[in-house]
Amino acid sequence: MKTRAIAVVLAIAGVSAGLASCASQASAAAAQPTAAFSLPMPAGSFAIGRVGYEWTDASRPDTYSADPMAHRALMVYLWYPAAKKIAGQAAPYLPGARQMDANPDVRSRMTEEYGALWPLMVSGEIESHAIANAPASETPKRFPVVLLSHGTVEYTSLIEELVSHGYVVAAIEHTYMATDVAFPGGRVVPAHRDPVPEGLSPGQRWQRMVESATLGIGRGADDLRFVLNRLTDLNVSGALGFPLWRRLDLSRVAAMGHSAGGAIAARACQLDARIRACVSLDGELPPVAAFPEYPDGKGFQQPVLLLEVDQAGKRKPFSEADYANFLKKEEAQLNLCPKGSYHVLLNSPGLYHGSFSDYWLRVANGDPVKTGQALHNLRLTQAFTLAFLDKTLKGAKEPLFEKPPASPEATVTEYGH
Repeated sequence: MKTRAIAVVLAIAGVSAGLASCASQASAAAAQPTAAFSLPMPAGSFAIGRVGYEWTDASRPDTYSADPMAHRALMVYLWYPAAKKIAGQAAPYLPGARQMDANPDVRSRMTEEYGALWPLMVSGEIESHAIANAPASETPKRFPVVLLSHGTVEYTSLIEELVSHGYVVAAIEHTYMATDVAFPGGRVVPAHRDPVPEGLSPGQRWQRMVESATLGIGRGADDLRFVLNRLTDLNVSGALGFPLWRRLDLSRVAAMGHSAGGAIAARACQLDARIRACVSLDGELPPVAAFPEYPDGKGFQQPVLLLEVDQAGKRKPFSEADYANFLKKEEAQLNLCPKGSYHVLLNSPGLYHGSFSDYWLRVANGDPVKTGQALHNLRLTQAFTLAFLDKTLKGAKEPLFEKPPASPEATVTEYGH
């Protein structure tokens, strides 16, 4: 029981440390007088459409709202394949940026995070490759679906690459977990942080952390499952002018997440057999476990890809003995994964936790060397992600998972029982 609780706690603690590091680096970037950032062109054959939805889960109360009748509301951005020759204005990189900027507190947080890029995100000068409300591609008849935890802006490059290869991606903004979530009508909801009561003993602080982390990951997993339910309903009914009516192949669904999102996606996969593939992008929980463990003891029912940065030889915030124990635990958990699961350790130069997102590409600020390295690592992480989805959901043969692997910057180990 205690080990399971620790695993859940570290999912949040590790992410908090990562975000703190990113924040300090972003502050340095903010001091730079100019800003240069553009997304790489997706490599697939489809253009990209995007539509945003505010969805409310009537089965779950919003315990943080001042309104006792409120229920949990989410912003979900649906990215989908569109016809290559479709015309239209490219959608902004960050939807809702203007209404965020109208709130002084939110503007301050966003300026601290994005620096000189923030005004360009507000004005729309930084664009995605998506066209808002574009008609879906007429072929193929149905598309596989990826549930992404969490958010749109940090993972736009990854989302666009997947969509360009024929996937629908539902990017979920986890309300109260994301820094700020902009809803239609001008409402912006900030992250929720419970104040820590004074006078708590170390044991009481630990218990409080355990309960908070367990609640957060569980709530996020429930968000993914709710979104899958909503997509299922809309796929049948076509309500709300749903652009993908009868076009979603819900027999081919994956859950994917980075960092804390990886833990959330993993928990959703443990709970829901409708999800046929699970992708954790650097979402392991050192020094305790690779995947979250809960008292119900639920394991994976679908193939899993654990794609992570190789930490061999790197400085770690814990002892080598703790790390050795973590590796044993990680191996034991991977051995319990279903057939077709893979553990991939990436060892490309300059690869960090944030390399799975757009972060390092933004921070490069147009520097050709830094931009080149950030693009290389983005493409590396995206190649393995796409290959696993293609192999698992489309039945494709993928050289990246052959023996020996096609990439010299990866160590690939297959698992399955």
